[in-house]
Amino acid sequence: MRRYRLHQSLLWLCALLILSLRLPTPAWSDEVHLLNGDRLSGTIVKMEDDVLTLQTDYAGEIKIEWGRVQRLSSDGPLKILVPGEYRDPVRSFFYGAQALQEVRELGPDGLVPLTDITAINLEPIRLTGTVTIGGNSTSGNSSTKAFNGATRFVLSAYRQRLLVEGKYNYGQAGDQVTARNSMASLKHDYFISKQVFIESFGMLEKDTLQNLQLRTTIGSGLGYQFVETARTKLSLSIGLAHVSEHFTNSPNTQTPSGRWSLRWEHGLWPDRVKLFHRHEGFYDINAGNAFRFNADQGVRITVYKNLFFNVEYDLRLNTQPAPGRKTTDEAIIFGVGYELK
Repeated sequence: MRRYRLHQSLLWLCALLILSLRLPTPAWSDEVHLLNGDRLSGTIVKMEDDVLTLQTDYAGEIKIEWGRVQRLSSDGPLKILVPGEYRDPVRSFFYGAQALQEVRELGPDGLVPLTDITAINLEPIRLTGTVTIGGNSTSGNSSTKAFNGATRFVLSAYRQRLLVEGKYNYGQAGDQVTARNSMASLKHDYFISKQVFIESFGMLEKDTLQNLQLRTTIGSGLGYQFVETARTKLSLSIGLAHVSEHFTNSPNTQTPSGRWSLRWEHGLWPDRVKLFHRHEGFYDINAGNAFRFNADQGVRITVYKNLFFNVEYDLRLNTQPAPGRKTTDEAIIFGVGYELK
């Protein structure tokens, strides 16, 4: 009898063990407690510019004002930043802040007050950028083709910032080419202080309709970063350059040039609508005192996650073009793109 009861107990124990293995176990997740008493669960992605990003299964990505957070806990370590002299989260990473530490819980009883934390889970090396393509094709009573593409990537680490850009435009009406130009540039910034940087750059340009086989520009200058946050970026730089131009119908030229550059981007509606303006100006001293101005401006509208719709107006001005060419080229570009954040 005792042996029977022992066997029966073992069978019940095995059944309970199998059942427990088959039942779903609760998944651990991060928790955010707000000042109003609400509690949110999910995965803490990052905190930047006083905005905490929480990834959830029930509402996707949620943005929470950092000032509304009372305390939080994480299933894994959080990288928090408490900078001293440099308050900008991104710039503090560039300068190798020593206050970066890993914790799992933050709140009123923690060693570090929430108000002193300026960033969570930001990486010391960051890659951002956009890829945009557009075009059209018609046939029948009229035959037209158009294609344009642009890439812009920024790699930031410590005191360094590397900007890589490329653009290509092509247009055709019937058998006649109406646009064919391209540009590639590389720019390196070295920050000697929080906002002042030394820049070095190189640029290659081609334009079939301007009879420009190749324009090479190399130079250096001094720049100032007025603001650089997740929502707004504004910088201005000035310097000197050397310009070499090769044309199909006129003598080649080489000239020193004065150069300035401005870059601005602002999230009119953060993560949804962004305005941008970029321009470069050159004053070519030995090329008839030519004044050249290149400007791109427009709006990017996010349609789904990292995908966006792009409307852009490009202006190219050269007061001393090749013989028989106009001084101004304009283009309105519609396209779609992907943003790397």
